[in-house]
Amino acid sequence: MDGARYRAMEFAGPVIDALPMNQRLTMCNMAIEAGAKSGIVEPDSTTIEWLRAAAGVAGAGSLPLLRSDEGCNYKAVITLDVTDMEPQVAAPHLPSNVKSVSELKDVDIHQVVIGSCTNGRISDLRTAAAILKGRRVNKWVRTIVIPGSQQVYKQALAEGLIDVFVEAGAVVSCSTCGPCFGGHMGALDAGERCVSTTNRNFVGRMGHETSEVYLSGPQVAAASAIAGHIAHPEEV
Repeated sequence: MDGARYRAMEFAGPVIDALPMNQRLTMCNMAIEAGAKSGIVEPDSTTIEWLRAAAGVAGAGSLPLLRSDEGCNYKAVITLDVTDMEPQVAAPHLPSNVKSVSELKDVDIHQVVIGSCTNGRISDLRTAAAILKGRRVNKWVRTIVIPGSQQVYKQALAEGLIDVFVEAGAVVSCSTCGPCFGGHMGALDAGERCVSTTNRNFVGRMGHETSEVYLSGPQVAAASAIAGHIAHPEEV
């Protein structure tokens, strides 16, 4: 939790360059879980296009692209080889307790939460809907979809994604923190396990102190809702 305490984390490399904006935003959102004050990705054409199309910034193309100084010093440089990496899941009770999805395939679950500030953008909902379309969630798994904003909710409604979720047996919430901090609309009971696309899985974070939270992306969350246990998207 304190590997980047009071520092800035900069994400870079060919994988980051290839990521769409929503996935970059998720990584930067999670930087604070390493103790960082901020998480950044150098702006590029993907950033400019997002500012123009999604954020409505006039003249986005004329904005200067600020980059790290040539030869600047970093406290540490960590290089990761993600070739053939499986989907990753953060097991209880820390976001840093990361395991491959295959290591957790026997973990039965009671609830799935898809959305929130971390993974509640329209692209995340499209991803989840693509897996859930034409299928039903497991009858023992409460599945809650939380659009990240009213704008996302309206767009999901217009695209028919809300219908997909409801027909799959999920409940669609208003934009809210809700179950993420154990407040309402999905607080966990004693011993319950949840796969969630939110950002924290501390003891008691989503409810009872004996409940467990497994953090994942929307693909794993949607697949797990169908399977009734933590599942690779290819399983369904």
